[in-house]
Amino acid sequence: MAIGCMANWFKNHSLHCTVTGPLFLIGGIIFLLSGAGMIPQRDTFWVWPALLIGIGIAFLLEWLFGKRTGS
Repeated sequence: MAIGCMANWFKNHSLHCTVTGPLFLIGGIIFLLSGAGMIPQRDTFWVWPALLIGIGIAFLLEWLFGKRTGS
């Protein structure tokens, strides 16, 4: 997801991808470290709520301040 968001940001400059790309990257790294046993799994319970809140904020910012194209 992080790679897709970063590619979309480079191509389309969508505002939400500037937030969600790094957010997905950080979430993926945390889950990778958890899967490798470097972080206890009980300490990753907050990752999904944080991702959902971050995605919601990103799309709200896009809706409020993003460039709109006429169709």
